Amino acid sequence: MKFLTRRRFLADSALTGSALLLARGGLAAAQNLPAATGTPGETGATSGAVAAADASAGVKGGVTQSARVLVDWHSHYVSQAEMDFFARRREAPRLITGPDGSTQLQNVDTASAAAGAPSDFSRSDIAARLRHLDQNGIAQQLLTHTVALGLDASLPIEELRPLFRSFNDELAGVIRQHPQRFLGVAALPTADPRWAAEELTRAHRDLGFIGGSLPLNAFATLEGARTLAPLFETAQKHGSHFFIHRGPANAAVPGQPPVIIPKDTEYARWSLISNSHLAAGGITLGLTDFLDPYPDVSVQVIMLAGFLPYLIDSIVPAAHRAGVKDPLAQLRRIYVDPGPYSRIGDWTELAANKLGADRILFGSDYGVGGGARGDIAPALATLDAALTPAQRQLIYMDNSRALLKSKGRAS
Repeated sequence: MKFLTRRRFLADSALTGSALLLARGGLAAAQNLPAATGTPGETGATSGAVAAADASAGVKGGVTQSARVLVDWHSHYVSQAEMDFFARRREAPRLITGPDGSTQLQNVDTASAAAGAPSDFSRSDIAARLRHLDQNGIAQQLLTHTVALGLDASLPIEELRPLFRSFNDELAGVIRQHPQRFLGVAALPTADPRWAAEELTRAHRDLGFIGGSLPLNAFATLEGARTLAPLFETAQKHGSHFFIHRGPANAAVPGQPPVIIPKDTEYARWSLISNSHLAAGGITLGLTDFLDPYPDVSVQVIMLAGFLPYLIDSIVPAAHRAGVKDPLAQLRRIYVDPGPYSRIGDWTELAANKLGADRILFGSDYGVGGGARGDIAPALATLDAALTPAQRQLIYMDNSRALLKSKGRAS
């Protein structure tokens, strides 16, 4: 496989560095945006109509011609392998089947989420997903394991290895059926980085994947990230792409945030916890030397790396005082995607202004819980209103095209 080094890619990307200068009008305009409700037919109605027209013209037979969005880099796939695994278990995480045949997942508390009540959970409906992508003009979508389930922390490695291998095999089958529409990353455990490295090699060699998915909290500190060196050394050989999703790593990874289940105002405190975790991961990956030995590895942190866009103006001068020459350039080694924050226009706009629109990949968070769950139209409607045409061109199309090219993939 031929791929560009990150150093070469970033040098080429300097041509698009003007994204940092675009839309400097601040956040005031975004304050007047209509709220994206997530309900088709409201704020997403016009957006969906345009997307459907784009889809009929541009995503025909799985071939990209004039699609509205080249790749949705943040989606979740629930496999039959996971359904069968959870159905066999007698304690959480486990599957509960109701009298009507409906299925729900009962989970456990982790540092990233409270278990809460059992939630709807079923195998992903690929036919419905493809229809939805066509309706919204999405040419391709990255399919990932639902890292947020926290299995890396709640299950022993002896159970994770066969589960993740089965998931990866099943996901590969979906991609083989629809090679023009889907990309894949392998589910990988943090408890056994050497096995994870072997599975990553298999994923590239045999399954046609572009990389792997990992839990964010493995990167809460440099100490923790360094435990994954064997995996990243292998990733460097393959030019892998890592999808870093909010979630706990195995307890063997040091430096992770503790499990704190809020006892009051949990609706606010979980946001505080989650966005703090995300920013910590972005700082480890962007500002430490962890990625230095792996210039051919690309990393993507979901949800705009949480609070990170809001912290850049305080981080940069502090870094200069600490002797860091160009902290912004270091942070721009990572990609971020908005995921569910694609419904929060000013947050995405701020990330585009502070980090640069050329470091943002479109991501919708489609498919949580499996089945036919998810709606991309509100994300597109919100970003259409919040971003400039030049920013949208980068986030919807050009960044994906450049990243796929760096992985030796045609777009």
